[in-house]
Order: sequence, then C-alpha cells, then structure tokens
Amino acid sequence: MGIQVGKIISKLLLVSHVALLLIYYLVERGALPISIKNFKSTKKIALATIGFITIAGLAVYYIGDFKKQRFLYSSDTDYKIVSGEVSFRETFHSVKGLAENADIIAEAEVISQKNNSNYERLDVYTVSELRLTKVYKGDVEIDDTVSVLETGGEFDEREVAKYFSGKSRKSGSESRNDDLGVIMQGIAGSIPMKQGNTYFVFLTEDGDDVYNIVGSVQGKIKVNSENTLVSQVSPETIDQHGNLYFLQESYSGQNISELRNEVEQLIASSPN
Repeated sequence: MGIQVGKIISKLLLVSHVALLLIYYLVERGALPISIKNFKSTKKIALATIGFITIAGLAVYYIGDFKKQRFLYSSDTDYKIVSGEVSFRETFHSVKGLAENADIIAEAEVISQKNNSNYERLDVYTVSELRLTKVYKGDVEIDDTVSVLETGGEFDEREVAKYFSGKSRKSGSESRNDDLGVIMQGIAGSIPMKQGNTYFVFLTEDGDDVYNIVGSVQGKIKVNSENTLVSQVSPETIDQHGNLYFLQESYSGQNISELRNEVEQLIASSPN
C-alpha cells in the first residue's frame, strides 16, 4: 500500500469513526428510534466497531509514517532542476504492468553518457550507455551494453544566450545573460540517469538498438552501494503526480531483494 492510499484510508477511517460516535451519542440520548430491547446489543456493536476502526486507523497511520521515514531521495545533481510537464502516451500502476511491457528487465550501471542539446528548440535529450550486471528478462546477457535515450539532461542556458544573441546582433538588439548557467532539464520532476550510478530498469526497444524507459519516467529506480533502492524523484513531486511514481513511492528505502523477488515471480509465471 502506497503513501497516497494510506492517506485516503486514514481519512475514510476518521470519517467513519466520527460518524459512529455521533450515532452512538444520539441513540444514548434517545434521539434515534432504537428500542430499549436492542439498545444494549447495539451499544456493544457500536463500541466494538469504534474500537476496531480506531485500531485500524492507527495501524494505517503508523504504516504510512514508517514509509515516510524509510523513504530515500537523492536528486544526484547540483544544478537547478527545471521540469516540463507532458502527457504520457502510456502509464503503468504496477510492477506487473512494467514487466509485461519491457523487452529488457535488468540491473545496470551507467558507464557513459552524452547530452544532446538543441539550443534553437530549447530542449535536450541524454543517451546513456548501460552495462548490464543482472538480467531478468530479454535477449541479452550480463556485461552486455545497451543504449538508453531519455528526454532531459544538463542544459547550458549561456549557450542559448550565445545562439540567440548572434541573431539579436543581426537585428540590432542585444540581450543580457548575467544570471544564466547550467540547469538540469527533466520531465514531471524526473531527470535522466547519472553516470556512475546503478539502476533497476525496465526497458523497451525503440529501433536502431536504442532503448527507452518503460512508461517514459516510470521504469527506473536507483540502487545504492548497500543494495537499497533510492528515489530520484522528490516526495513532493510524487504527491503531485498521483500514481505516476508508484515504483519510487512503494520501493524507495527498501532492500532490492523485494523488487527482485517480485520480478522473478512475475517472469516465472509469465506464459512467454
């Protein structure tokens, strides 16, 4: 159960709790037409129900609080993150959905990267070379390399200024760039993978031996040196985007073994 689901259930339990207390109060004061004969049993049922809801509510609250304490986040960039919003062609809400749509499921280390900036269009994409360290699905082997293309990456605003200032001089106008510098572009709060990091990835082939992340930003999560999963999407961003980052919300802070086991079970039960 994710943090978002826990919040919703907590609110529903709170509303139910208040409603039962109100009904019990009205019955005891005679404001509701329940006979004396049935009052004692009704009272017991109401008290038992209130007790159960209280315990359930506290359990959900503390589970959600534990998840928040366990959650690990690292942006892995010193640059300001500038995030664009897009409409995703397809999104997923479970590991099963990611696995079914992946051509490759693996753990991989980013061994090299290349940023490809277009200063006229004001956009950038990053191509990362991944060395596979563990393979769960796909016609690949350990130590094979694959190229993964992601929208976003390091983008030098000063180069944009140079590009447009050249055009401005031709038209007789000038522009200032005193406050410009390098930024990190991303999509919906998610930035590309970083060289030197290890990730658990769900990849889909996009032709010409280039792969994309399944769900664009959904099918990747960082693995640190202690085999713990780390979100590169902030908790605030996760809250803003609902179930888009279910993988980070559900697994950040956990040992990788739980995700490994789930994927292995899905692959074993797959008809393919």
